[in-house]
Parts: sequence; C-alpha cells; structure tokens
Amino acid sequence: MNISELSFEDLNTKLQLFLDELEELEEERSFVLKQTGLHLPGHTVKKYEAEIQSLKSSIEKVKSELVLRISNVP
Repeated sequence: MNISELSFEDLNTKLQLFLDELEELEEERSFVLKQTGLHLPGHTVKKYEAEIQSLKSSIEKVKSELVLRISNVP
C-alpha cells in the first residue's frame, strides 16, 4: 500500500479500518488466551503479537501521513 497516493478521505477511512481491525484482533486474542483448559501452541501467541504489531505499524504510518498533510495545508 502506497499511502502517499491515497486521498485524505481514503486515509481517514483506512485509519478507521485499521483501528477497528486492531480492536477486534485484541478482543479475539484476549478471549482465546483466557480460555481455561485450552492448550495453545506458542506460535499462536506469537501470531497474534505479529498481527497486532503489523496493524499498529500501519496505523502509525497512516497517522504520520495525515499529520504531514495537515501540516502542509496553507
């Protein structure tokens, strides 16, 4: 995804989408990890962490682009 090519509105939409995905993923992770009596392989926890970090990185990139565009408005 080349965020510099997206419109301001598309960036806002993308940001909201990423934030919603992050919230859902964190809720899912919390639910799965709190299951008692359910053994989860270590890679499951690492998978959740990797996905969460990837989403957080994408969120920061979009936020940075939005801030850059706002600061460059005359």
